[in-house]
Amino acid sequence: MHLLYSDTIGTEIIDDIDHQIQGKVADILIEPDRGKIIALLVVIPGTSEIYALQTQDISSWGNRVHICDSDVLGPATDFVRLQDILNDPRTVIGQKIKTESGFLVGKCIDLQFEVTTFMIEWIFPRKFFFRKLSLPASDILEITENEILVKDQTPEVEEIVEDEITDSGNVQNVTEPAVGRSLRGNLDSNRD
Repeated sequence: MHLLYSDTIGTEIIDDIDHQIQGKVADILIEPDRGKIIALLVVIPGTSEIYALQTQDISSWGNRVHICDSDVLGPATDFVRLQDILNDPRTVIGQKIKTESGFLVGKCIDLQFEVTTFMIEWIFPRKFFFRKLSLPASDILEITENEILVKDQTPEVEEIVEDEITDSGNVQNVTEPAVGRSLRGNLDSNRD
């Protein structure tokens, strides 16, 4: 199943033991070097602390995020594995997207990921008020503090091999019109 970041925010987290809602997704943590979501940041009603849910602890994802047990949720600061990502200033959402040649594509307003692998598949830029074409994650070269660097988005031009070029200078004059046409009618239509 493919999900958008914007659809993920606010999704309820439910445990499979007693089917109680444990919290809601507030944000996602992305490992910028691999383009993989490694955890969900969760808000739990009645607390001001941000909790974390690592993606390997998710049992399934449908209309809600299902976890085996509420014990897999914990304060984000308690997860040693997440500390480097929490302190990393590189982000994806809201980040400028530029090509190798320096052309500003826009700002990343959304992304799409696969819920079984948690790999980012697409990023969605916006420039001013207009949505741009989505970019595949395979086009991302690097994510820095200031921008997402992507491959140049110009179409590749095929080189024409000289053997394939036909001699366009050799034009034959038509002396006999095709059946049902007159030579005069063809000459008049060519002048338009």
